[in-house]
Order: sequence, then structure tokens, then C-alpha cells
Amino acid sequence: MQAGESSSGTAGAVATLALAGSAALAFGVVDLVGFRTDGAEALSITAWLLGWALLAWALLVGCCCAVQVVHGFASRRRPVRPGVLLLLAGTLVVVLVCTHLPFGSGSGSG
Repeated sequence: MQAGESSSGTAGAVATLALAGSAALAFGVVDLVGFRTDGAEALSITAWLLGWALLAWALLVGCCCAVQVVHGFASRRRPVRPGVLLLLAGTLVVVLVCTHLPFGSGSGSG
């Protein structure tokens, strides 16, 4: 049973990292495209919404993984090291992506 739990923890941590990395990529596209034309504005808004949706899912999956890791510590079982490290890396990426302002970040351009 512990092998199944450890693989699901690692899979959740990898999913958190992938979702948060995809959100960072979407926010990068927003900054790259900008709001110069109507077409660029439509793409930028779509990428911005996608980035926040991916970030919300990353937070949800990351919180579930964190609960699983804490449960492993509370039951005196040793959590799998790669899962814990990936969860920490995913948490770092989520925190860094959360520093992207939801509004006002492009107000000085143009």
C-alpha cells in the first residue's frame, strides 16, 4: 500500500510543478505579446486567463500533495524523498508565479 501512496505523491508533485510551470509560461506570453493591437490584446487576455486557471489548479494539487506529505509525517512513515523535493520545487514555482501582479503590470507601457 505504501508504494501506491508514494507514487501518487510523486505524481501529484510532478503535476504541481508542470501546472505551475505552464502558468509561468502563459504569463510570459502575456508579457511578450502585450496590448499593441486588437489581435494581440485578445491573445494576451486569453493567455492571462489561462495562466491564472493553471495556477489555481497548481495550488489545488499542491495543497493536496502537502496534506499527503504532512499525513505521512504524522503517521510516522517516511515520505518518499523525490515526492517531497518535487513538492517543494512546485511550491517555489507557485510562489514565484503568484508574484505576477493580476492588474497594473503593463500600465506604464505605450
